[in-house]
Amino acid sequence: MKKVISLVLVFALAFSMVSMSASATVKTECQGDCDTCPAIVVPGIGQSNVWALDDNGDYLLDSDGDRISAFPAVVNVGSIVVKAIFPVLLTLFFQADIGLSDALCSILMDAFEVNLCDEETGKNTGNIEVEKYLYSVAECSDYEKEQIYNNIPLQDFAKQAGEDHLYYFAYNSFSNLENTVNELYAFIQMVLEETGHEKVNIVPISMGGSIANALLDYYPDVMDKLEKVVYIVPALNGSTIVGDLLRQDFAFFDTDFLYNGFLEALMDEEDARMIEVIARIIPDQVLTKALHKVADCLVNDIAGNITSIWGLCPKEDYPAASAAVLADKPGIKAQTDKFYQAQLDSLANIQTLVDKGVEVFNIVDYDVPMYLIGNSWNNDNADGIIHLSSTAMGVKSAIVGETLGDDYVQANTSPNCSDRSHNHVSPDKVVDASTGLLPDHTFYFDGQGHEQTARNDAIIALATRLLATDDIKDVYSVADFPQFSGRRDPRALNNHYIPEAKAVDPSTLSEEDAKELAEALAEAEAFVANKACYDGQQKEVEDRLVAILVKIGVREASVPEEPSTFFTNLSLWLFDNYGPNGFSEMPLLTIVNLFKAVGSLLGIE
Repeated sequence: MKKVISLVLVFALAFSMVSMSASATVKTECQGDCDTCPAIVVPGIGQSNVWALDDNGDYLLDSDGDRISAFPAVVNVGSIVVKAIFPVLLTLFFQADIGLSDALCSILMDAFEVNLCDEETGKNTGNIEVEKYLYSVAECSDYEKEQIYNNIPLQDFAKQAGEDHLYYFAYNSFSNLENTVNELYAFIQMVLEETGHEKVNIVPISMGGSIANALLDYYPDVMDKLEKVVYIVPALNGSTIVGDLLRQDFAFFDTDFLYNGFLEALMDEEDARMIEVIARIIPDQVLTKALHKVADCLVNDIAGNITSIWGLCPKEDYPAASAAVLADKPGIKAQTDKFYQAQLDSLANIQTLVDKGVEVFNIVDYDVPMYLIGNSWNNDNADGIIHLSSTAMGVKSAIVGETLGDDYVQANTSPNCSDRSHNHVSPDKVVDASTGLLPDHTFYFDGQGHEQTARNDAIIALATRLLATDDIKDVYSVADFPQFSGRRDPRALNNHYIPEAKAVDPSTLSEEDAKELAEALAEAEAFVANKACYDGQQKEVEDRLVAILVKIGVREASVPEEPSTFFTNLSLWLFDNYGPNGFSEMPLLTIVNLFKAVGSLLGIE
C-alpha cells in the first residue's frame, strides 16, 4: 500500500512540476483567461527597422553617429561622385553615352548592396540586422515602444487589453518571402505559448497583407488559431506599381511625358521643371538609353531576385513578368510560383476563415491617384500606393476622378452580404462595396492616402475597437464607424487650434466674435469627438476656427509665398519648341524650323 501511495505522490509531484513549468512560460497577467485575444501586428513595407552593417558586423554610422537604415537603400554620396564624375563629363563633352549608363547601374547596385538577394535561392546576401521584438510590447524598452507606436499607434488597445497582449512582427521588407512567412508562423506559436491564449488576432497592414496571403496558404492549420483578422490597407493582390516595375512598363520611357508631366506628378512643379531643364544637357537618345539600362538593372539584378517584391506583383501581371525576369532563375521562380498560387487562393482562403467563424474585417482607403510611375497608374481606383481592388478584395469602383454613374445599381455579387437590401454604394458613387468579398465588414475612407493611414485617428480607433471588444459586428454596428467615411488627421486641431481657442477670454471680444469663436470651437470639438466625417470636412472645420483666431489676433494670417515660375516657364517653352530634345540637338532643330518657316512663307513644302 505504501508503494502505491508513494507512486501516486511521485506522479502528483511530477505533474505539479510540469504544470508549474508550463505556467511559468505564460507571461500575461490574465494567464490566458480573458476575453481579449493577443494581437499581432504584421506591418507594411518599411515599417520595421533594418540596419546596415559593415564587414565586421558592426552598425554603419552616419556623420552624426546614428545607425544607417538599410531601407530602401544605402546612399554614399562620395562614392556616387567618384563613380559618376568622369562618365558624366565625357558624356557631356562627346554628347554620347561614354560609360554613363554603366556608371549609373554600378551606383544603383552599390546603393542596394545591403538588400541584394542571391539569384539562385532568393536569400539575402547583404550585411543587415533586422530589429526584431520577440516578446510583447510590455517587455519592450521605451525606445522599442516608440518605434512600434510610431508605425501603428495602438496605445489605446494596449491600455484596454494590456501591453502584454500586443505584439509586433518585424521583418525585412526586401527579403525572402518564404522565410518571412515561416518566421511569422513560428511567431504566432510563440505568442500562443507566452500568453496562454488558444487563439490570436492578426493585423496585416499593407505588405503584411501579401504575407498573410502566404501564411494562410502555406500553413492552413493556422486558421484554427485565429480569432480575428483585421486587415488595414492590405496588398492582397499586390500593387500595380510593382506590376509595372517588374514588367518594365514605366511611364518615363515616353520622353515626351518625361519632360512634361512625369516629375510634376511626383514633386513640387518648380523643382520638377528645374530637373527637366538640367536633364536637357544630355541628348534625348543618350538619356533614353540610360533610363532603359538602369531600369533593366533595377528589375533583373535587384528587384527580380527579391521574392518579397514578387509578393507585391498583381496576379494579372505575374505570368508575363516572371516569364521575362525569372526564365533563367528556376530557384526563385519555384518560390514565386508558390506565392502566385497563394495569391490566386487569397479570396478563397479568406472565405474559409469566415466559414470557420473567424471574424474578418477590412479597412481601406480610396480615391487617391496612384503615384504616376507605371502606365497602369489609373487603371483602378487607389490610395496612392495600392489599387482598391487589391485592398478591398475584388471590389468594383470607378477610376479616380470619375464615378459609377448617378443611375448605377449595385451588383450584389458578394456571397457575404447579410441583407441584399443594404445600400453598399458609396455616397460619391465611386465604390460598389457589394462586389467586394466582405461588403458588411469592409470600411472605406474616402480621400485617405495610404502613407497617412496611421495618422487617421478614426482608422486607429476603429482597429482598436475591433481588436479590444466585440461591439462592432459589421459596418452598421456603430454610428461613429459607418461603411464610408473620409480622411482625417486632427493633430493640428488637438495640438494647436482648439487649445488656442479655449485659452481666449470671450469677455474681451465683441459679441459677434465671441459667438463665432464659440460656434467654431464647438464644431471643431464635435469633429474630433465624432470619428465619422466626409472627405474635406476637416479642412472646413479648421479653416473656420483659424479664421476667427486670426480675426481676434490669436494667430497671424498665413500669407502664401508667391511661387517661382522661372523653371516652369522655361521648361514649357523648351518643350513647346524642341520637344524632348537635348540642348546639343537644339541648334540643328532651330535651323530646320527656320527653313520650314521660310519655306512656308514662300509657299514651298
